[in-house]
Amino acid sequence: MSIMNELKAEISRLSRKEIRKELEPVKRVNATQRGLIANLRRDVTELQKEVARLQKAAGKTVSEPSDVEEAPGLRISGKGVRSLRKRLGITQIELSKLAGVSHQSVVRWEKTAGKIPFRKKETPGRMQQIRTMGKRAAWEALGKERKKSKGK
Repeated sequence: MSIMNELKAEISRLSRKEIRKELEPVKRVNATQRGLIANLRRDVTELQKEVARLQKAAGKTVSEPSDVEEAPGLRISGKGVRSLRKRLGITQIELSKLAGVSHQSVVRWEKTAGKIPFRKKETPGRMQQIRTMGKRAAWEALGKERKKSKGK
C-alpha cells in the first residue's frame, strides 16, 4: 500500500509542478494587464475630476447663450428641463405650450436621465429659444400676468 501512496504523492507533485510551469506566463501577462487597468482607472478618475472642475468653472463664467442657431447641438437632460421650468416659474403644461409639444412629452422629458431624444425636428430649436428666455418673456409668450406681492 505504501508504494501506491508514494506513487500518488509523486504524481500529484509532478502535476502541480507542470501546472505552475504552464501558468507562469499567464500570471505575468495577468499582472501586467492589472497594472495597465489600474493606470487607466487613475487616468479616468483624474479626467473626470478635470471635466467636473471645467464644467463648474464654465457654469460660473458663461451667461445665457445668445446664439439660438445652436439647436442641433442642444444637449438638455430631464434635470435641465425641470430646472428651466422652475427658473421660468411655469408649469409642465405651460412649458409644453411654449415648446409646442404635449404635456406628456414634458413629463417624460423630466423623468429622462441623460440627454433627451426629441422626436420633432423643430423641438430642439424651440427649447433653445426657451432656454434663452427670462421669466417675463416666458410669461408674455404665454399671456400670463405677473403675480403682484401683497407686501408691496
